[in-house]
Amino acid sequence: MNIPFENLVRDVQSKLHLLFLKKSDNNPGRTAMAEAAKIPWSWVAVNIAKVLSEYPTGLTDTVLLSILELMWEKTFIQRFKGFDKMTDEANNRELDIYMHPKFNDWIAYRDDETGQFFANRKIRIICPPKANAPILTKHKDTQMARRYRVALIPPTELLLIMLNRADKAFVLREFPDRIRDIGARSSYRFWLKIIHVEVFVHITPTPNLNPTEEAKSQRTDIFLVDMSSDCVPVVLSLYDKQTKLASIFRRNDYIGLHQPALKQSTGSQEFVFEYASNTAIFLMPEKEAQEASLAKVNLTTLASQDDAFSYTDPKKDIAERDEEGFLDCSSYTQRIYLQDLVHRMLNVTLLGKVVGLANNNPFIRQKDGGTSQKMDRYAVRLTDSTDTMDITLWEEAGHDSRRLRVGQYVLLDHLVTSDRHQSKTGNKMVWYVNGSAVCGTRIYNISTLSCLITSKSFRCITPLWHAKENKMDHFQAEGMIVGWELFLISGQKGQSVLSNTCSQSSNIDFLDYSLSDRITTSAHARCLLPRNGDDCEFCGCQIGNEVTHIFRPKPAVADAAPNNTSSSAGNSNAHQRGWEGWLQWTLDDGTSVCSMYGGEETILNVTASHFKSMSHQSQIQLLNSVVGSQILCSLSGNGTSAYRLEQMTLFEPTEQECRFLLEALSKK
Repeated sequence: MNIPFENLVRDVQSKLHLLFLKKSDNNPGRTAMAEAAKIPWSWVAVNIAKVLSEYPTGLTDTVLLSILELMWEKTFIQRFKGFDKMTDEANNRELDIYMHPKFNDWIAYRDDETGQFFANRKIRIICPPKANAPILTKHKDTQMARRYRVALIPPTELLLIMLNRADKAFVLREFPDRIRDIGARSSYRFWLKIIHVEVFVHITPTPNLNPTEEAKSQRTDIFLVDMSSDCVPVVLSLYDKQTKLASIFRRNDYIGLHQPALKQSTGSQEFVFEYASNTAIFLMPEKEAQEASLAKVNLTTLASQDDAFSYTDPKKDIAERDEEGFLDCSSYTQRIYLQDLVHRMLNVTLLGKVVGLANNNPFIRQKDGGTSQKMDRYAVRLTDSTDTMDITLWEEAGHDSRRLRVGQYVLLDHLVTSDRHQSKTGNKMVWYVNGSAVCGTRIYNISTLSCLITSKSFRCITPLWHAKENKMDHFQAEGMIVGWELFLISGQKGQSVLSNTCSQSSNIDFLDYSLSDRITTSAHARCLLPRNGDDCEFCGCQIGNEVTHIFRPKPAVADAAPNNTSSSAGNSNAHQRGWEGWLQWTLDDGTSVCSMYGGEETILNVTASHFKSMSHQSQIQLLNSVVGSQILCSLSGNGTSAYRLEQMTLFEPTEQECRFLLEALSKK
């Protein structure tokens, strides 16, 4: 199951590691450089997929490495320093900030030990546009009025007050409340740990239109717990402009939440707070909280028979769990395989082959007040070299999976595993793998990344005879299209009725069903599966106007063969659809010949709707015109029948390659 993308990720990760080790050796005083050399496999894989998808026409390995180097520097600083870029203190400039009235009490706050609380205090701010236009070159000219040389920032509530280990007494004094105290008073001051920051913004279709109140059309939730071991999580909801603050929060950091507004209390014991007009938030990084003994005790390290986190599991965790029993994989440097998965894992990235897809099976969630919410739920069966596992994709994450096909390789980012549950069929403890937009789940179809074919640096051409001999299920090939065939549904393999060598057939009549009717069809635009009625069975929704035209895909065995449990119905269905067909191409690379299907629009360079509007003679001429085309392509399949064409590009040799070829021919 070794594919070119997997080799590319391994090589790039190794090169980046050596690159940052050299930077560390050149800067012995900066210990952070050594930490920067520990680059997670998941980060490399995901960002390579992103970059390749942005450069479909190709790029070199040097350019790719340079892009990833800059991206990792920014990511590393963001993860470990909390900023997007490193700043030079010698070039820092002062700003004048009008503080929001809600912070007046904290500006005047005095501490008996440290004196003025706000003196030399760091803050994190989502900076609004400046209220003036300072002349940067006159910044140090004291003869000029200050408003002309120093930037002036208008007041904003998008501001966090930073705390460090020296503020332990302040935290203990100012944030005494616990979640279990909710309801006993009207004003709250919590010291809480961040356990999850949503990367997804909820859009409200019917926002508040009252001009005197906030619209609340957008919402991002932050999930928090206090220092007790038996508390339920609470939610801090950020609305509209406040959602920008979510980019500052990081999981496992600690916040002091001063006078939040309690929104609601549900029957599930979940409390929701809002960032109100008098709310102030104090932020302390995880490391500072641990040094100040203000962090939560890690209960997972306590070996006790009665401990909720103690369990007997044949699998060993790949990393240490946090205080809540979660295993965060975002910084794990090695690749995670399916066999490594255990319960309560976060930020899991998997690379594997799709071996099964299930129709949308919506889950009906009962809400307070007797209302219900329909949540789309898709299932993908994934396999790698170690195991096979089902993954549930919810809502938007599931929508992104609708164009996947069995046999393709995919990269799934930001998956999570559930807690353990008692199996319904026995005493076995089970857990599930889930993905959702709330967790930041993204799907990258590796099989359709054209940059892997168009880039000579990443190309890995495999001879057809070698692919067949080793039964490779995904490989890249270079060859010539030497023929095409039209197959009609007939049994499991279909029946060839037309080809480039036989452009006329007495077996079929194109007067009843034209060539375009046989090989093109209307499809649901979301999943690109052939339309069968007004509803899409796979997506579980009405098609409506979401219709497009596609070349008819080769039917699966289950579609072509009669149903074993209902032979007569199967035969009737096959008879009714016997006029439907699909195209197959013949590829010859000099070592062997294979059949492949798919990629009609790319090979013919026309859309299905355009092909349908052509005359029968023009259609045959267009099909014949591609015979002799030299292509580079990516194929998937088991080799027992036709391969599926995942992606392709015309082979265009460079000037240097042509020169070498002419020199070789002249010597013969």
